Amino acid sequence: MKQLKNPLPRLKKAFAGLFDRASGYVRGVGRQTDEILAGEPIDFSAPSIPYYENLAARLGFARVVLYMVLLVFVVVTVISNHRLITYENLYYLAKDIGAASQTAKAQADSLSYPISSKGSDFALYRGGLVISGGEVVTAMSASGRQTLSVNVAYADPCVRASDKFCLSFGRGEKSFSVYNAFVQVHTETTDYPVYDAAVGDNGNFAIVTRSRDYKSEVLLYDGNMEKLANYHLNGYVTGISMNQAGDRLGVVSAEAENGVWVTKVTVIRIGNRISQSTATVTGALGSTCGFISDDRLAVILTDRVMVVNSDATVTGEQLFEGTTPTLAAVGRGSVAILFESGSDLSTSILTVYDRNAREAYSMTLDAAHPITKAGRPTELELAEDALFLRAGNSLFRVTNNGDRIASADVSHDTLAVLPEGGDTVMVCTPAYAYRLNADDFIRS
Repeated sequence: MKQLKNPLPRLKKAFAGLFDRASGYVRGVGRQTDEILAGEPIDFSAPSIPYYENLAARLGFARVVLYMVLLVFVVVTVISNHRLITYENLYYLAKDIGAASQTAKAQADSLSYPISSKGSDFALYRGGLVISGGEVVTAMSASGRQTLSVNVAYADPCVRASDKFCLSFGRGEKSFSVYNAFVQVHTETTDYPVYDAAVGDNGNFAIVTRSRDYKSEVLLYDGNMEKLANYHLNGYVTGISMNQAGDRLGVVSAEAENGVWVTKVTVIRIGNRISQSTATVTGALGSTCGFISDDRLAVILTDRVMVVNSDATVTGEQLFEGTTPTLAAVGRGSVAILFESGSDLSTSILTVYDRNAREAYSMTLDAAHPITKAGRPTELELAEDALFLRAGNSLFRVTNNGDRIASADVSHDTLAVLPEGGDTVMVCTPAYAYRLNADDFIRS
């Protein structure tokens, strides 16, 4: 079979020629204008003005040239990306545009979804909500309309979401799936169980699994579901996070060496060239991690909170003294940790750290504190300028560096609290989710 020649070089040459000709005509118009203005004044009373007739002809020709340039650009784009252009992609793109418009509509106060007999996991998605249950994955728009429903069979359902995709898997099961607002766009069966995942707004995502020779393996994919890299780790991955832009991936892994915990914090930089850097902490077990900015990763260990930059260089660190972290949350620009006091088990300490791991403020929750009276804290979340702490049947909103505490009653079967911002929070139950605004909280 005769091999077809690549048309791209000829098209690029034609494009360059058209651009040079268009540039020449634009320069010619400028020279003509200078010559006319330097000569005799234009007689606007004449029935015909040659200057403007010539100028109109030149501009008309320039318009034709621009149309031709546009045509060449479209042809080159189609040829370069022909493998990605399919009927299904165009169909899903058209539907996805409609889904994106849902975020601009008025938000519903309540969103109803199927009840799962095996528990559910929740994530905010495009102004709405995605729910991964044991039997079905459901996406709800901001207006409360169900846009996606896919049957699954998860024993321990999990979901992660970004602005572009949401990803579901069953923890400890050998598969994962990626969805947009309307349909499943990718599914894959892995050789070993999936334990965690992270997704970025540009469509990049990472899967935590293991391999035959390593305790952990991280699979990195781009927005076209193409695998970019595999990372093998000797330790167990205890935390993974991708920044909002999707060009940084943070991985925390831990292993025992001579009876001592060794935690490794790896930051992977994703671009035309993928690179990584690692920081090592000996004598501490790492757990939760998250990006407090696009280039700073916060890591909570058993004895400290630590912030590293894109090169895994430690930019801030704060040791814990006489306390044990029980709950932690990483938000945009800050980290919140709830500690148990070593001397008094009835007293907790809530501390918020800034992007450099410096203490911003701290609150002592003794037996007389309203939060302690409500019950044992079970969930901690951070928003832009507010902190949410759930205890018993109450949800507390902490603002003004801890000086203002307000509360709202929540259902006893609440499964998750998802802040949409400092003023709005989504409260998820087994059958429905509802929004609480700042006005719904009463000052304690």
